[in-house]
Amino acid sequence: MKLSLKFFCVAYLAALLSASLGGFYLIRNIQAALWNGQTERFHRESLDAADRFAAFADLFGEALTETQKKEAIRQIRPYGDKTILDVRILSSEEMTASHRALRENVCEMSFVETEDRLLMESALRLQAGGEEYCLWLQSDFTEIQRHCDSLRGQYRLTVLCTAAITGVLLFLLSLRLTRPLNRLMKVADGIAKGNYGNRAVIGGEDEIAALAESVNAMSVAIDKRIGEIRRELEKRNLFVADFTHEMKTPMTAIIGYAQMLSTYELEGEEKRAAAREIFCEAKRLEKLSLQLLDYYLYQNRSARPERLSLAETARRLKAALHFSSVKYGVHCRVELGEETVSADPILLMSLLLNLADNAFKASKPQSEIRIFSEVNSDANRVRICVEDHGRGIEKEHLPWLTEPFYRVDKGRSRQSGGTGLGLALCREIARLHGTELFFESQIHRGTKVSFTLPREVRKA
Repeated sequence: MKLSLKFFCVAYLAALLSASLGGFYLIRNIQAALWNGQTERFHRESLDAADRFAAFADLFGEALTETQKKEAIRQIRPYGDKTILDVRILSSEEMTASHRALRENVCEMSFVETEDRLLMESALRLQAGGEEYCLWLQSDFTEIQRHCDSLRGQYRLTVLCTAAITGVLLFLLSLRLTRPLNRLMKVADGIAKGNYGNRAVIGGEDEIAALAESVNAMSVAIDKRIGEIRRELEKRNLFVADFTHEMKTPMTAIIGYAQMLSTYELEGEEKRAAAREIFCEAKRLEKLSLQLLDYYLYQNRSARPERLSLAETARRLKAALHFSSVKYGVHCRVELGEETVSADPILLMSLLLNLADNAFKASKPQSEIRIFSEVNSDANRVRICVEDHGRGIEKEHLPWLTEPFYRVDKGRSRQSGGTGLGLALCREIARLHGTELFFESQIHRGTKVSFTLPREVRKA
């Protein structure tokens, strides 16, 4: 949901809730005041009427006749106002069981609703002139009810009008407040798509204007930094390509002379030894140039993943590593599962061979390296691990292992024929597969390198 809609909804609901609760509380108090005032007035008039009737009945000292009752009613009503609508006096013979059940000298009040009127009745049982009577009075509450209904109707109309006006005003206000944010969002989207020169023009001196200035400054800084990175990357790639190209010509000559020196009978063992050294160094340069070229190519190509059986990969890997296992005197155990993954078969084999070669070089004779797979907890990826029990690597070296030409032990690496590009190539191959290399190592206990591949689920 957009911010403008969120702001509108929250503000609109808050305004409606405030107006509704405030109006409801006000209407309820007004209605309560009207009803309570009228009820108390009728109750008071009923008690006053009872006192006047008792005084009238005491003058005769005996049961009142119908004529006397009418006279009593005539004398009671003038003292009251329009609160009392009707008065009746019931003698003990006229009272029903419900009248006799009334408490003496206690005014009992109740509502009676007709088709078009709302009435309140009061009944009071009392002793007067030595006789028992029931004084019944009636008051009209219809006008009060109509007035309350009118207040409720006006309240509903007011709420509806307020809701409509408030909704329109808040919607326009939300659009106005979020319009600068929408501009900033478009600028940010442009920056995310590579349009680093985009700028947001927002006037004012509020927080949004300050944010726009920060975004503009960030855009300028990113544009500048991206330009520097691109120039640096172009220089580095150009250097690698030129360096590799320039190495090929002298490398070919060195290899040719070395072959000649090692083929023909020349005087002196030193010449033959020198020729062999020249040949070895030339081959090292050749290997370096090829790895540099591979490194450059991996940075500018994409993998061609396909469905690949780890079991088939394990069979090919065992055959490829047999010579290295015999050469280094290190046993190699390949335990890849039966899962099917998505990977480039050529690049994956190159990655595993490079990691295995490093493991062989780091291991002592008669030890063991292990190449195995395990399914991650989410079951969507397969983790492949290459583990040795060799000399291990110190923790401070781990973050730099995949940097080109970085060596933990430069002397030992050169003696073993390393160029410092093997793990850099492995990193690029892992990147092409959408993963990265994870290193775990302890000194004198060995090293474990792992990466993950997407798991392909076989369809039934």
